[in-house]
Amino acid sequence: MIAMPAENMVRELTLCASALTGFSDEAILPEAIRRAAAQLLRSMTPSELLARASSGDHDVAHALCQAVSVGETYFFRHPEHFLFVAQTLVPQLVARKAHRVFAWSAGCATGEEPYSIAACLLDSLPIGCEMTVEVLGTDLLSRNLAVAREGNYGSWSRRPAGPLLHTAFRPVPGEEGRVQVDARVREATRFAEHNLLDPMAEGPFDLIFCRNVLVYFAPDAARRTLAHIAAALAPGGIAIFGSMDATLPPPGLDPVGAPEEQIFRKPDPARDQKPRPAAAAPAPAPLPVSPLPARTPQPPEPVALHLRALVHIERGEKAVAEKALQELSKAVPDYVPGILERALLHGRAGERGQATALMREVLRRVEKLPDDDLIEPLPVRFYRESAQTFLRGAER
Repeated sequence: MIAMPAENMVRELTLCASALTGFSDEAILPEAIRRAAAQLLRSMTPSELLARASSGDHDVAHALCQAVSVGETYFFRHPEHFLFVAQTLVPQLVARKAHRVFAWSAGCATGEEPYSIAACLLDSLPIGCEMTVEVLGTDLLSRNLAVAREGNYGSWSRRPAGPLLHTAFRPVPGEEGRVQVDARVREATRFAEHNLLDPMAEGPFDLIFCRNVLVYFAPDAARRTLAHIAAALAPGGIAIFGSMDATLPPPGLDPVGAPEEQIFRKPDPARDQKPRPAAAAPAPAPLPVSPLPARTPQPPEPVALHLRALVHIERGEKAVAEKALQELSKAVPDYVPGILERALLHGRAGERGQATALMREVLRRVEKLPDDDLIEPLPVRFYRESAQTFLRGAER
């Protein structure tokens, strides 16, 4: 029988996980810490676990990071960012006769984002342009990076909210619903383990994506990460964040384009400074920034909304939590973790009919998904087995 951790242990491990990852306490789910602790207690005593967590033991630290990580990602998420790269950044690099474009996907999870960036950059280069494309994807978890390097994905990685703007993958013969990243995109993309709380050793980068990561961070950790990203950006380079990531401009960067797009540029003194004209001739203007097409409204970030609902659940605010989860399901109907959370909320309140209906909806949503596909960041198997176990109990 697995020993269940005491609440004071859960709290201590949550603080350790926060220090390791930068996540705020409210963005760390107590249940995720309990599951990780229960597994670790198979091979050590509670006092040993706390001592190893405090000392930064590799195995314990990795288990805690894995427990709190958020793996919500898919191809061409927030397409307006890729349109900006294709229509504005790439033409500027071509005009400067750059030999290489170096991009970084910071907090890349299972790799869909860096592959999307590589496909976008490759497709946007003019015919005959010999500019080299290199994309680095980094994540805290070796498990995520193993999936990314494999480059084989299911339907959860390809959603209507992320239209296929560029050719990034091909169907896998004989594996319905599976795709494999194109060889040309794979060749331009590599992966490495990196903690965003640490400075980035590589660079400078012409383009950095750090989207839907900092929304989970504590304020001090977010400021620290923004400083690292600004330092890693090349003069004239572009940094792109999620809509809820950067509440203040990153240090030394200027906003570009529509404010809600969260796109920032690092000034380039060599190109931006207007030289003194010899006569009355006007000074040359800096490279123009192309306007974006009209922005298509995007669905809210489901994981962030889910976590906020869970904070209300932890506080015992059932009515507020239920309303938040209903709004989440309405905004992002395919978000399976939100449906499961609503079912559990009704189940804990003894509302078996509503819970049963929602558990059946979970099964319907994952019916055609492979067991090993990840959904925030648990495998499909978890959601299927959770729903089946509940329904079997309800039938007794």
